[in-house]
Order: sequence, then C-alpha cells, then structure tokens
Amino acid sequence: MEAATILRTFGALALVIGMLAGALWLVRRFNIRVPGAAGGGQRLTVIERAVLDGRRSVALIRRDGREHLLLLAPEGALVIEQGIVLDQRDEAAAATRAEEAAERERLAREALQAASERLVRVARRGVSAGRAAVDRWRSRDFASMVHLPVTVPPQAPKRKTAGKRRTARR
Repeated sequence: MEAATILRTFGALALVIGMLAGALWLVRRFNIRVPGAAGGGQRLTVIERAVLDGRRSVALIRRDGREHLLLLAPEGALVIEQGIVLDQRDEAAAATRAEEAAERERLAREALQAASERLVRVARRGVSAGRAAVDRWRSRDFASMVHLPVTVPPQAPKRKTAGKRRTARR
C-alpha cells in the first residue's frame, strides 16, 4: 500500500473514533435517553436510580401505576416503601421534571449540532492538509513538507593534485 492510502485510512479511523467518543461524552454529560427505551406500554419501568455508595443504590420503580422504592445491595434487594400512589404534588413535580428534561435535551441537541459542525470543519481542514501533504510527497518536495528552509552548505573546492597520490605515512 502507498503511504497516502495508509495515512488516509488511519485518519478516517481516528475521525470515526473521535465522533463516537464525542457522542458518548454528550450522552453521559446531558443524560440523554434513547427514544422509545422507557415506557412504550410496559408494565414495569425504572423511574429513577440513585447510587448511595460503591455497593448500594436506591431505585424507584413503577408497576401497574404504583411506585415502589427499593434498596439494591450485593446482599439482596430490600423494599423500603411500596404501593406509593401519586398525588397532585407528585404530578406537578413530574411536570417540572419533564420540562427540565426537555430543556436539557434541547441544549444537548444544540451542543451536539455545534460539535458536529465543528468536527466537520476540522475534518475538512484535515483532509485538505492531508491532500496537500500527499501532493508534496508525490512531488518529493520534502523542504515544504517540514516547513524548514533547506540550505546546502558550500562545498570546499577540490584540491588539485599534481598527478601523484599522496600516501599516508604509517
């Protein structure tokens, strides 16, 4: 393979890995949920989960319209409260949380759009720089590749010998 092909392949691979890492960062940073993953006619859903320490967490689950609070630990699960029925305050809080989640999702989409536009601009610059490097490589113009002036040291004039070769004394 040519060096240009290998360089282009690794560049594309790095670009794809960078885009995946950026998307993962955005999902974790803004807690983005996959559409259709929660709800969708299921009887059992995890509403919220909070980590207490490295080993234990508390989970709020909903089953058939009722909520249950569970403590999850390596020793097992413990029901803290069961049959929680929602009232007006809970519904108002849920509406507020839904509005906040919609705002976070909107901000995440805007950030993702801006990041993808920035990534496209950088990729285009990288592609054009890569093409220029390949063109310089093909023309073997190494001086412009490293951006250093190439100076050729002056050569000393050759001595003229009178036909005899000097022999080294030992």
